[in-house]
Formats: sequence, C-alpha cells, structure tokens
Amino acid sequence: MKCVFCDYTDSKISLTSLFLEDDLLCSECRKKLILKRRIIKHNNLRVETFYEYDGMFKSLLIQYKECYDEILKDVFLYKLTDYINIRYFGYHLALVPSSRKKLEERGFNHLELMFEKVKLKRVEGIMMKQNMIQEGKNVYERKKMTDNYVYTGKHINKVLIVDDVMTTGSSLQGVYNALNGHADKIKVLSLAYKSKDLHY
Repeated sequence: MKCVFCDYTDSKISLTSLFLEDDLLCSECRKKLILKRRIIKHNNLRVETFYEYDGMFKSLLIQYKECYDEILKDVFLYKLTDYINIRYFGYHLALVPSSRKKLEERGFNHLELMFEKVKLKRVEGIMMKQNMIQEGKNVYERKKMTDNYVYTGKHINKVLIVDDVMTTGSSLQGVYNALNGHADKIKVLSLAYKSKDLHY
C-alpha cells in the first residue's frame, strides 16, 4: 500500500489488514498521529477532542485544507467513525460553516468530506452573518466569531457541533450560541485543539 501522505509503499502490510482496516496512511505516519482523547472545558463549553494540533495532525490538516489534497479526507477519523456513530447516536450533526471565500478556493467543504461516513443526520440552516476568515487573525479578532452565526432551521432534539481545530474556541462558541434555545441538548466535538490559544 502506498501512503497518501509520504508516498512510502508499506510492503509489510497484509491484504487482510488492508481490506479490514482501510487505512490510507502507512504504519509509520499513523504512529506519528497520536490519538489523545480528552474533554476540554472552555468557558461554558465541554468539548471532546482527539488530537493536539501539532506534529503530524497539523501537517496533514494543512496539506488537506490549504493544499487542497482531497484524498486525505479519510485519515482523520480512521477508527473513530464507529465511535462517533455509537456515542452520539440520535444526535444531529452541526458542522461549523466555512467562509464562502474558503469554500470557493478549495472547491470542497472540508468538514463535510471528513465526516461523510458519520451516519448522523445533518443540521441545515447554520450560516455566518458576515463571511469572516479566521486565518491570520489575532485572538481578539477571532473572538468576534462568537456573534457571527445564525440558525434559521427548526427545533432539534439533540445536536452535536463539530469542527476540525479548536484554537480560541470562538467558532464553536458562536455556533453553540446560534443553536442555544433551538435544541434540547447540545454537545461539542473538535478533532484537535491548539492548547496555547485556549484559556481554561
């Protein structure tokens, strides 16, 4: 199998493990992507996370999002999809929206592709009030995102808000604020967190 990230051909992998596990990374790259599941309490949010935003995760995400390497979409939730489907059974999935500019640049919605194998119904009607891009913004500018989302959909019983990386937590807080009052129960998940930008 040829690794989709480093191009190394892993000759040691068996056909059985290839078909059963369906991992697109070689064993060495997978070892570097260290799974560290934890719950982070940030302001009024309790966020489940799986990775720290450093090393391999950061490299993979930059290659995927900023270099438009769409083939990497399945490496992040490897062996986590079933966990999410079971743990959050009955929840609706609310993806944090990207700006229109970023969607046009990439040509795909990176979160939709990352979570396409998660079998939870999607929440429709979450939008940005202004198409703000967080890239290159300082902490104070990013915090403006907490008031930049609106929800125009119907009342939902249970919602799981998801994002790829929690830095200041502003986007997750913003979507939470928009959905609060429109859902009976809200939980929050971010694939990774950037600890130096978070204040607990």
